[in-house]
Amino acid sequence: MFRVSPITIAAVTVSMFTVVLPVVVAAQPFEGAVTMRLSAQGANGPQRQEIEYLVRNGKVRVSMGGPAGAMSLLSVPQEQKVYVLMAAQNAYMEMPIADAASSVAARTPADAKVTRTGRMETVAGFSCEHVNVTTVAQTVDVCLAKGLGGYVNPLSAMQRSSEPAWQRMLTADGGFPLKVTMPDGSVPLEVVKIEKKRLANDLFSVPLNYTKMEMPRRR
Repeated sequence: MFRVSPITIAAVTVSMFTVVLPVVVAAQPFEGAVTMRLSAQGANGPQRQEIEYLVRNGKVRVSMGGPAGAMSLLSVPQEQKVYVLMAAQNAYMEMPIADAASSVAARTPADAKVTRTGRMETVAGFSCEHVNVTTVAQTVDVCLAKGLGGYVNPLSAMQRSSEPAWQRMLTADGGFPLKVTMPDGSVPLEVVKIEKKRLANDLFSVPLNYTKMEMPRRR
């Protein structure tokens, strides 16, 4: 079973609830599915899990499995809301996008420096530019692509962990990370498949048979 430590969640942007409002490329907005591979070092060696990332008309749905069953994050900027869908419980939680984004903003490193290298790579058929994000603690290499819309962090308001500096600084203009490389050479996030295709509208709405639950209170 895939488990990620709190440190990894903060560093790799794999917590389930921090959201950056999507920015969709106006000329040719992307619609389709992006498959991401998340990797972490566990007690029993490397652990990996794939996440399904769906995009349609500015809405984003991120789905993954877990100990409690399948869970999805649904970002609907038209409603200014984020929904957390829990299939096993036929239940959902919601929070305003502004609250989700601001819950970690104050803890984002302010000393991060961005260096665009000009070095290009093709990941899952898409071209991306390697960008270095340097803080006092470390330098993270992010291969950033355009044309996939704004990036929604697939996992932190629930964890209340800091949003990684690379994500906040590089996705504000609609950039999408296809590959993240840490200083030790590990790759905690990599896109392995990008499919342009039509998606059903009901994938981006809360099922009618789901019961609303309250979000856990902050401590």
